[in-house]
Amino acid sequence: MGEPITTKNGGLALAPAWANGLNCYSFAAKEAAPGGAGAVSCVPGVRGGVPLTSQNITKTLLHQACVADGFEDVSGGVIGSDHKFRNPPVCDANSYLVAVFYDTRRSFHFARQLADGSARAREWVHKPSAAQDAHNMQGGYWLGSNISNVPWGPYFEFVSYLKAPNAGVRVNTGNF
Repeated sequence: MGEPITTKNGGLALAPAWANGLNCYSFAAKEAAPGGAGAVSCVPGVRGGVPLTSQNITKTLLHQACVADGFEDVSGGVIGSDHKFRNPPVCDANSYLVAVFYDTRRSFHFARQLADGSARAREWVHKPSAAQDAHNMQGGYWLGSNISNVPWGPYFEFVSYLKAPNAGVRVNTGNF
């Protein structure tokens, strides 16, 4: 569960190795070679041929762009449901979940399960920005195994869960 960070639970920290300069979408997809630098190469919809921009982004288009890039829709067609956020689907050992968030500043954010085969494989991690390291904290909270208990506001609104194979999803145009 998401819980406040305290000195007593400092052992909960996770910091998966991930190159800075890559954004939260490449991290969610486990796309270590996004085919270029900067924001253009790892924007939802690039692989599908219709990259999102700040001018056209909506919750529905964000979800659809991720599915077009190769993530599996496990939302059941329901976008932005608090019930779905609190009750995520369960993945088998060969896949992991990705949480999609709409950033009300006309952008996006993603978190994913660690999915590394360890005892903590179902805990959530994210890369807050291209300049920051990946980790399992949001504000003053550990993401833990239940990200619905973490305050994501004021900017991030839950969109949907997606599924990806443990190997990740190729989301850049350079791989096709």
